[in-house]
Amino acid sequence: MANITHKIATPAPVDRFYKAVATLEGLRSWWTTDVTGETAEGGVLAFRFGGGGPDMKIEKKQDDLVLWRVIAGPDEWLGSHIEFRFAAEGEGLTALYFTHGGWAEETPFHFHCSMKWASFLLSLKEYVELGTGRPFPHDIQIETATRERVA
Repeated sequence: MANITHKIATPAPVDRFYKAVATLEGLRSWWTTDVTGETAEGGVLAFRFGGGGPDMKIEKKQDDLVLWRVIAGPDEWLGSHIEFRFAAEGEGLTALYFTHGGWAEETPFHFHCSMKWASFLLSLKEYVELGTGRPFPHDIQIETATRERVA
C-alpha cells in the first residue's frame, strides 16, 4: 500500500483547522468551491473539480481528527482514506498531519495527487492564517501530461 503524507504547522488554533476541514464553508475556502453534502459523522460529501470528483463518507469527526473514506471517484482513490489529524506542537503552533492512505501502488496519478495535495494544504494554511485560500478553480495548476519533444 502507498500513502501520501504531509505535515504543516501554523500559529492558527486547532479549532480554525477543524472548521476548515469539517464544514462546507471551510472546505469551499481552500479545496474546491464546489462541495456539497452532509458534514455530520456518517454523512457523505461530494467534491467536484470542473464536473468530476470524489465522494467521501465521513468516518470520524473529533476535535483533533477528521477521517474520510473515498466511496466514489477516481478508481485509484476508491477505498482509500483521507485523515486530518491536529496536534499542538511547539510554542503556540498547531500541526496538521495529513494522510491520503490506502493507495494500491505508486502510479503517475499517485505522484500527481501528492503534489496537488501539497498545493491544497498550502491553500489550507493560507486560509487558516489569512482567511483566504486558493480552492479549485483558483488553485495552482500542475501539468499532468508528458510533453513530447517537437523535432
